[in-house]
Formats: sequence, C-alpha cells, structure tokens
Amino acid sequence: ILLCLSGYSQTIMPDSYDGVPQSSKSRIFLDNFDDNKYNWIKESSPSSHRIQDGYFFFANDYEFVFTDGKPINFNPNKNFEIETKIKFISGDVEDFNGLFWGQLIFGDKYFLGFSSMGYYKMNKEIGLQSKNILEPQKSEIINKTAENSITVRKYDDMYYFFINKNLVHSMPYEELPGQYIGFSVSKK
Repeated sequence: ILLCLSGYSQTIMPDSYDGVPQSSKSRIFLDNFDDNKYNWIKESSPSSHRIQDGYFFFANDYEFVFTDGKPINFNPNKNFEIETKIKFISGDVEDFNGLFWGQLIFGDKYFLGFSSMGYYKMNKEIGLQSKNILEPQKSEIINKTAENSITVRKYDDMYYFFINKNLVHSMPYEELPGQYIGFSVSKK
C-alpha cells in the first residue's frame, strides 16, 4: 500500500505507528493480490511467482537476492507511507526478505527487511555498494513463523520505520533516486 499523508489540521505524531489518523491518509496504490493486474508475474522472471487467495508467493531459486518492483507515480517530496506484510515460508533462514523503495529501475534503493532467525536490518544501495543504515539486530518484534508488517513513513523532513507497528529507526529524509517500490527475496 502506498498512501499520501495529509492532515495538518490534526495532531500528528509521526514517530508513533498510530500517530497519523486514517482520516489523514489517502490511498495512491493498493494491490490485494486477487489477480495479476499489476503484472507482478512475468514469464521471464528467474524465480517462481504465483498469486493465490490474496497472497503473492515469491520464491527465489537462485544463489542471489532477487527483487521485483513496480514504478509507482507519487510525489516523494510530500508526506507518504508505504506498508506491506511479508511472511517467510522457506529458504535461507539467515538471509533477509523485505521491502525496497526509491529505486530508479536498477541500482540505488533503500531496503528494510527481516530474517526468519528474528533479525531486522536496513540498508541503502548506491550502485553496487550497500551501506548499512541499521546493522542486523535481533529482536522479539520479528515473527519467525507469521507475517511481519513493514511500514516506511516520510513525514515532513523525517523518515520513520516500523516493523509490526514498532518504531525501529528514524532519520532525516533523503531524496529518493526513483519511484520503484517492491519486494526483495533472499537466495534459495
């Protein structure tokens, strides 16, 4: 889900998950995964994909991390919120699955994800270099066998990052290189 945030007439506490009232949010993009209307599944993908019962199953059969994203037309200079739920089913338990945003086709992007070992991390990729914003951190907030929600909120000049409605990091907003938003799946 990608939401545009407004509501300057209300009390806003962007560092609290529930600190931005629903009435201050307007939806820009939503996919319930009832079908493939947004073309997540492509014949040329080097991984197994399927949409079933409101879920997007994304399996990576290769020895490298695989991402799949969509360009979402929104104004990144305005306040926004990106949210998804991801469940690890099988694969490399030490690697990370999660959400990426701000990508310009290939390359530069931000990533926030978790491992089924109970860790989360955040990084920024610039070219072929990856810079950790948050080193992997073990946390009880990670659901090892259930869904984990990941929320990225940009409010005014700050970013706020939530996992399962818990604030895990905040930092000054940096301009996004692009508008691709999507999923990153660990190897095998």
